[in-house]
Formats: sequence, structure tokens, C-alpha cells
Amino acid sequence: MSSNATRTPIWSQYITEPVARHAPAGWRPALLTAIRAAHTLIFVSVGAAIALFAWDGARGRTGRRPVAALGLALAESAVYISNNQVCPLTPLAEELGAERGAVADMFLPGWLARRIPIVASSALVLGLALNLRAAARRRRDGRQRG
Repeated sequence: MSSNATRTPIWSQYITEPVARHAPAGWRPALLTAIRAAHTLIFVSVGAAIALFAWDGARGRTGRRPVAALGLALAESAVYISNNQVCPLTPLAEELGAERGAVADMFLPGWLARRIPIVASSALVLGLALNLRAAARRRRDGRQRG
């Protein structure tokens, strides 16, 4: 696992190793393509959710949409953090033959890919502060009218 040489997954190997072991050799290229596609879709979706959450907070928009975006981002964060900061799909891709399984490495420069956790975490914290401010304003404005 070249991309995670310093990080060893905590729990995902119990899922990824049996899947990789039972994958027929002829299916591995197609499975690898599917994993990369799913990995990319999840990566883009979570990034978009974080950006949407921060944007809604900056605009003062409260409601279900920012809550759903936050929920998605926190769920992904819980999976990532609970597995020693290794996406479970990364070792699976590598076990199926990918040189590097990290989706960010596929289309982002290395210096940016290494900083994704800090950038995403910062955007999430900023979004949280902006959304808390928006909720406080909405609550204050509701009391002033009542």
C-alpha cells in the first residue's frame, strides 16, 4: 500500500482483504474502475457537501439542506477517522492492483492531495461557525418579532 505507507487501516482490511481475495483475476480491472469511480463520486460529493454547508452558513441560510450537508460530511469524517485516516476504498483499490488507491492522487497535484484533510476540516469548521451564527441570528430575530 504505497499511498498509505505511514498509515495502516484499523478496520477496513476485514472487509477489503476477503473481497480482493475472492475477486476473479479477470474482473480486477473492471472492479478497480468501479472502485475508482465510486471513490471519485464520494470524494466529490463530500467536498460539495462541505462547500455547500459553508456557503449556506455564509449566506445565513438555515434549514434542512445545511443539516443534510453537515450530516454527510460528518459521516464520511467518522469513517475516515475511525480507520486511522485511511479511506476504506483506498486499500481495496491497492489490493486489486492499483499502484495508488487514493482518489485524490489520481487527479490532484500531490501537494494538494496531501492537504485535503486540513483544507476540508478547516472549511467544515468555518461552515459550522457561519451556520451557528446564522442560527443565532434567526433565533434572535424571531424573538424580536414576537
